[in-house]
Amino acid sequence: MDPQERLFLQTAWSALEDAGYPPSRIPAPRHGGQGHDVGVFAGVMWDDYAILAAVESARGNHQVVLANRSAIANQVSYFCDFRGPSVVVDTACSASLVAVHQACESIRRGECSYAVAGGVNVAVHPDKYVHLSRRTMLSADGRCRAFGAGGTGYVPGEGVGAVVLKRLSDAVRDGDTVHAVIRSSAVNHGGRTSGYTVPNPQAQQALVEQALAAAGIDAR
Repeated sequence: MDPQERLFLQTAWSALEDAGYPPSRIPAPRHGGQGHDVGVFAGVMWDDYAILAAVESARGNHQVVLANRSAIANQVSYFCDFRGPSVVVDTACSASLVAVHQACESIRRGECSYAVAGGVNVAVHPDKYVHLSRRTMLSADGRCRAFGAGGTGYVPGEGVGAVVLKRLSDAVRDGDTVHAVIRSSAVNHGGRTSGYTVPNPQAQQALVEQALAAAGIDAR
């Protein structure tokens, strides 16, 4: 099993425990059927665990090493008997935030009443760093100032996180502990810039303005 799959499953379970919602407490889908009314949305970028299969095969150890990114969300849905959408999102560095955005939209559309959303990133093979180094994307001094003054690149990190989402009105009704409220979220792309990985400040400004307008919040 890809370590990302195992870690996200463990973290999703921890998030459900923290929220006070083991699967047994979550109702069945409103549209009928068995299971629980929960969607799973996982942001994932790398799947270099599969490289280990080629390495082992070259050594004569013909082992099957699976690194199917869809399994990272599907494993949670299978283990917990969740019947909502089960989706892996790969939008590179923004994947976990886009996963949260999609989870919120899914709840708004009535596809699920609860959602587990987050992301996982584990570096399990040095080829990732070889690839990034050849593209001159890694920081030369170990400090992450990718597009700042004096910056020479970024510093990859590892981590895993997940949150449990539901409508605020439902959370208040059910007496849940509410850690935060997502007033709105928005997604866009920078389009064409001076380079494939170069951000577009105008597009980012438009995105922030769109999110603030949807939330009815003044930027000040």
